[in-house]
Amino acid sequence: MRKFFFSILLFSAVLPAVAQSARDFIRMGNKAYRQERYDEAETFYLKSIEKNPSFEAYYNLGNAYVMQLKDSTAYENYKKADSLGTSDPLRKARNFHNMGNIWYAQGLAASRQEGANAAGAFQNSVNYFKSSLRCNPDDHETRYNLAMAQYQLKKNQDKNEGGESKDKNQEQKEQQQQEQQQQQEQQQKQQEQQQEQQQPKQKKDEMSDQAAERLLNSAQQDEKDVQRKLNETQNNRRKSLEKDW
Repeated sequence: MRKFFFSILLFSAVLPAVAQSARDFIRMGNKAYRQERYDEAETFYLKSIEKNPSFEAYYNLGNAYVMQLKDSTAYENYKKADSLGTSDPLRKARNFHNMGNIWYAQGLAASRQEGANAAGAFQNSVNYFKSSLRCNPDDHETRYNLAMAQYQLKKNQDKNEGGESKDKNQEQKEQQQQEQQQQQEQQQKQQEQQQEQQQPKQKKDEMSDQAAERLLNSAQQDEKDVQRKLNETQNNRRKSLEKDW
């Protein structure tokens, strides 16, 4: 697979005579950069910016940061270069190209992280590559990078849509489970209410049975008492009669 390459062409500032020292700092920075002394190149570019901020100084400083793996800082300097602008469309194209590469790298990193917005990073990458091609339509490297960024963008958009669909199905499943649980609880509650309604009736019936039993016992006792009295009366009468005899 082809690798992404940053456009590391260094620009020399074309400045008026009053800003000669700023141009000298850019030249010294370019020399240090070619010798791979990127931290030293960074220092010279910063001194040039102090003297006279320019598109070239910020662009070259961005390249120095890229070589030091400081992509975020590099991107900020490319943005500053873009804000100052340049009349050279090829230089502008290279600046956009490098900004697109930074967003592409961030997209790849985000695609490996759970919940990161990789699609957003790839979308920014696509936008910058398109801007670069508007300035230089013949740049085949940028065209290739654009195709790769568009591929990754679609891939991550489809992934997000699949995740959203999965989340939606999960929500529906949880909602169904909740509804089933509510139905079960409602049925259980109805059963408990029915049991509560039947319970007093049962108690009433039990009380009626107990009362009937008490009445029966009482009647039986009364009958015994009556029978006993009756026997006593008969005995008394018998005794009376016997005595009278």
